[in-house]
Amino acid sequence: MVLGMLAPIGLVLGAPITLALRTLPQGRTPEERGVRGTLIAFLHSRYSIILTNPLTALALFDGSLFVLYFTNLFGNLMQSHAGHLFMTIHFLLAGFLFFHVIIGIDPNPRKIPHLVRIVILFGAMSIHAFFAIALLATTSLIDGGYYGSLRTPWLGDLLADQHAAGSIAWAMGEVPIIFALIATFIQWMRDDTREAKRIDRNEARMAAMGEPDDLAQYNNYLSQLQRRDQREGNQ
Repeated sequence: MVLGMLAPIGLVLGAPITLALRTLPQGRTPEERGVRGTLIAFLHSRYSIILTNPLTALALFDGSLFVLYFTNLFGNLMQSHAGHLFMTIHFLLAGFLFFHVIIGIDPNPRKIPHLVRIVILFGAMSIHAFFAIALLATTSLIDGGYYGSLRTPWLGDLLADQHAAGSIAWAMGEVPIIFALIATFIQWMRDDTREAKRIDRNEARMAAMGEPDDLAQYNNYLSQLQRRDQREGNQ
């Protein structure tokens, strides 16, 4: 949970992509793309557009839990150190992608409305809760025999430990989503404030140039309609 849900929140709020674009070296010649150019090309590619689709990010973030833990994949991967590293990297990247789409401050090829982000977060919360309940309802171990093969003396009832893991996932797994919801609401309010200031600056600029703003034009239009109605009434 820490690798897949907590750590990615701190990463995406640190704007790592922006940091990379500012620090990575460019190509030594115009023809040489370099590391920075390669990253820019990927960010503007169709692969980036597909990955930053909220549904794709949600499927990788929550859907992979069911694929990994409710198939033989988890037991097979646990048999080797490389498999364990693969799971670690996968959860970190899947969490990073999901929270980058929802609350990331780095450039994103998709402009997702804040309301859609909130809906996606509630969807992720529901799916994660369903996964935890499914883990609680298991009647057999999902490790493919890995933990039993360790033969460690302190291991007790493995199935009870598995159910305890489901309880922890259910109780604590929603906390990072709540953090993301709070961050989304804060970003929404800040965006609205910036938009209001932009509109005010534009209206002030138009007034300084002697150009009527939209509200003044609308009020003038209503006044013209009122005067026309009065003339027709007098006739």
